[in-house]
Amino acid sequence: MLYLSLVKYLGAIALGYALGKALGRRPPPWIFTAVVTALVFFVAANASEVVLRNVGGFLFVSFLYALALVLASAALGSALDRGGAANSAQRPAISLYVVFALAAGFAAGSVAKLDYSSAVDPLLILLLLAAGADMAGVGVRFEVSMLAAPAISLAATAVVAPFFTLLFNITPAVAFGMGWYSFTGPYLAAAGDAAGGAYGLLVNFLREQLTFVLAPLLARRFGKVGVLAMGGATTMDNTLPLYTALYGSSFSIYAFANGVVLTVLVPIIVPLIHQIYTNII
Repeated sequence: MLYLSLVKYLGAIALGYALGKALGRRPPPWIFTAVVTALVFFVAANASEVVLRNVGGFLFVSFLYALALVLASAALGSALDRGGAANSAQRPAISLYVVFALAAGFAAGSVAKLDYSSAVDPLLILLLLAAGADMAGVGVRFEVSMLAAPAISLAATAVVAPFFTLLFNITPAVAFGMGWYSFTGPYLAAAGDAAGGAYGLLVNFLREQLTFVLAPLLARRFGKVGVLAMGGATTMDNTLPLYTALYGSSFSIYAFANGVVLTVLVPIIVPLIHQIYTNII
């Protein structure tokens, strides 16, 4: 099952990359907005019964989890470099669509008991195809220094995740989503973990939003590597404008590269970690 998932998800990214190279163009932004919104809706609807039993608890734990991941990334990264300059940046409009889709999904799931999970996997494959095509549209020349932020993100996650697993019985795969809520939540939902799917959405979505809020503040005290690690996989798309605003246009290549590395790793690590977790429990 694990190997089939890896082949399926990585194959979708590779196929999307090949299509992007062949067509010579990046997918239009509305495709990502539409697919992500639909995925969030169906995952939320699928998890509505579990979440709505204790919606306050889900939101509180998700917020704490996301905050811990963001702060741990910034703190670990500060060991590599210090100081920075911060400006301001706006959130992308997709954040509003995601909030709306979450609310609509929870409402729909509470009213109509349908097989929402059956729509998740096809949409997830479509998302990965689009992500692969998008990577093909931007040339990235990797340097060893570009691996620092992804390494910090992974290390911070490895430190934080066990605490929330022990305290709340949440699969650690949630944290290894690295902010990619539109993959992590749907994958865990498709794997039969409705609560994990809800946490996968909420924790990683809140990580992205906390990055927007806290990065300009923490950039005055922490170094660029730590602040970049906060954003996880989102730095190649949603939070990329934030880092450009914080550190200038020349920094965009590092932000994009960090996001690409983690985007490739997430479809490998999340299924692997979740499989290990389910085998243990």
